[in-house]
Amino acid sequence: MKIVYCHNYYRHRGGEDVSFECDVEMLRDKGHAVVTFTCDNSDWPSGPLRMAQQTLWNRTTRAELAELLRREQPDILHCNNLFPQISMSVYAAARRLGIPIVQALRNYRSFCANSYLYRDRSVCTKCLNSNAAWHGLRYGCYRNSRVATSVVVAMQLLHRILGTQKRAVDVFFTPSQFARQVYIDGGFAPESIMVRNNFILPDLGLSNEDHGYALFIGRLSDEKGVDTLLRAWTENNFSMPLRIVGSGPDEVSLKTSVAGHANISFLGHLDKASVLQQLAQASFLVMPSRWYETFGRAIVEAYSRGKPVIAARLGAMSELVQDGATGFLFDPTSPTDLAAAAMKFMQLDENKKQSMRLAARAEYDQRLSPEASYQSLLNIYEYALRNKV
Repeated sequence: MKIVYCHNYYRHRGGEDVSFECDVEMLRDKGHAVVTFTCDNSDWPSGPLRMAQQTLWNRTTRAELAELLRREQPDILHCNNLFPQISMSVYAAARRLGIPIVQALRNYRSFCANSYLYRDRSVCTKCLNSNAAWHGLRYGCYRNSRVATSVVVAMQLLHRILGTQKRAVDVFFTPSQFARQVYIDGGFAPESIMVRNNFILPDLGLSNEDHGYALFIGRLSDEKGVDTLLRAWTENNFSMPLRIVGSGPDEVSLKTSVAGHANISFLGHLDKASVLQQLAQASFLVMPSRWYETFGRAIVEAYSRGKPVIAARLGAMSELVQDGATGFLFDPTSPTDLAAAAMKFMQLDENKKQSMRLAARAEYDQRLSPEASYQSLLNIYEYALRNKV
């Protein structure tokens, strides 16, 4: 099968960029011909007029993709992230040539200007069922700017009125049942959305090492709830070391908040191999996000190494973590509840800890492995080929 795969890279590398790269590598390893069509937000224009021209309907990317599609004659157009530069204009290029379109839904940009359904340190669904996403404009939800947000809101309204996605896309997929339900609640037809879990490469296998520390992996920003994690550790005087992997806008303030606590260390941004090595030696992963995570790639990374996860009872995290089996869940608003969940694991005997490690790895093997994700993707492609608009 030949696939043209579209992706708009983010300015700050994130999970959607990793998902794109993993898919391309996996598909090529399976013998498929994959041609990529990408843009990078580091090149995005700064002026609001040019931003609007590219985000609403980018004629240039439509023409470039049309030429690529005519030359390559693929079986499928797979779109990962089109925002902001590629734009939904590329759908028209594929439709004209009768090429089925698959669209990943890895965030909530269709409804929410900042894509997180998150504002003022809590979940916000004001725009989810609104015919006009004026709340986002009112609060300047995209980059804390009403001007920048106006471009995103204009894009949402334009394509909602035109029905661009619903008319052009043959099948959507989300990385979790939770995210699928959010899109259904937002007006997408249930029969148009399938579920396909994320996966990771490489799979280094179960690790029985345990160097006695807890681990956080992720962006150091408000929605990730790292401040709640740090409060749980400092307010309860945990002696277990806590390692923080990642960087982001809140890095300085978070470090300042725990200055003097020698058992908390910030390791900064690490490459993939180093992250997996940190997981191999950790006791467990902590994921304290307070937004509706559409999936949670760090959980899959942890499970691949056989590490239990202490996660917020919110979004797809509740779907991925089986409370008491592969980890423990806690109230995302409560450092006390997080601390209690972590303490539950610390107080387990070694046999129970090993049982949870094996359960985590079993969950990975059964649902979250590259092979499981590949089979799901083939089902999605086959559905699109059978039901193309």
